[in-house]
Amino acid sequence: MTIAAPLLHWFDRHRRDLPWRRQASPYRTLVSELMLQQTVVATVVPYFERFVARFPDFAALAAAPEDQVTALWSGLGYYARARNLRRAAIAVVSEHGGALPSDEATLRGLPGVGPYTAAAVAAIAFDRRAFALDGNGIRVLARLFAMRAPANRPAARAELHRLGLALVPPARAGDFNQAMMELGALLCTPRAPACAACPLRARCAGLAQGLALDDLPVKDPRPARQPVRIACAVIERRGRLLLVRRQPGELLAGTWALPSAVIADGEPADAAARRAARAGGAHVGAGAHTAAVIARGNVRHVFTHRDLTAEIFTIVETSHSGGGSRAADAAAPLDAVRWVAPGDLSQLGISSFTRKTLDAAGIGARKRDSRQKSA
Repeated sequence: MTIAAPLLHWFDRHRRDLPWRRQASPYRTLVSELMLQQTVVATVVPYFERFVARFPDFAALAAAPEDQVTALWSGLGYYARARNLRRAAIAVVSEHGGALPSDEATLRGLPGVGPYTAAAVAAIAFDRRAFALDGNGIRVLARLFAMRAPANRPAARAELHRLGLALVPPARAGDFNQAMMELGALLCTPRAPACAACPLRARCAGLAQGLALDDLPVKDPRPARQPVRIACAVIERRGRLLLVRRQPGELLAGTWALPSAVIADGEPADAAARRAARAGGAHVGAGAHTAAVIARGNVRHVFTHRDLTAEIFTIVETSHSGGGSRAADAAAPLDAVRWVAPGDLSQLGISSFTRKTLDAAGIGARKRDSRQKSA
């Protein structure tokens, strides 16, 4: 099957004007591809523009502190991407003389760069003959070849990649990859695809066989999301809020959040909040001298694999020896604890989930007030 000519002709007429396609460079391609993982284009555009304005090249990104990078990523989700992008920039500068490698194998050696990203960058930035199999490509190919095997199984994905790579033309490999992505985004959509306007309709086996294209690609059902309950502690000291950095292996690792703890079976939620506060170094006492706890409500946030409910509590510290002291039973590393003025929260990497918890505690409103007063 040959589809390159009609697909590229369609792409030349209908390609979207996206910021990473303007003044294209290997750096901008890598940034955009990492941002676009599991995130829609409309969401990515303003983040991309702010990010490359602040970090215009690998050298600038490699020299930046991690907090500055994650702060610009705040709200985009999947924060490992931001940390890996910075680590990749450091590797490019230190190991490759500041120039991004052009072949898939070497690209895959960079932090956070898997098979899809390596193929996308090799093709789009360097016009290497590679095929980047993303969600749009899976959908287009499954319909084009009337594949009924569940596309989320490794064998089916490998077959789809093989079929896609065979279609890549010797020239304009980057445009071909982008055209496949564009076709899936604009016409070959998950529901009600615009087959009448599709440049590949005459070659589409799914359409020719009268299949219900909304049902392709076939996918095995996802396992149910795990329900998790946590307690978050809001502790303030001299107008500053206690935040902790989520550690590697934890949900939202690398971002700053309220101290929190999973509520154990049978454990009162306020007790879990006190436990979280102690781990963060707050003075919340014990026994008859336990600090007062005030419930502020709860927040629900659905992640890919977890259905998380957070119960928010304000905790008033008991007496302590000084503004910089920490509780004896503090568990969080010193560099993972910070007292932050509400107006300075924008300088840290904070997730959408943490923003919800801050709003539930009334901190978000004070942050906005602080900005207005300083304007």
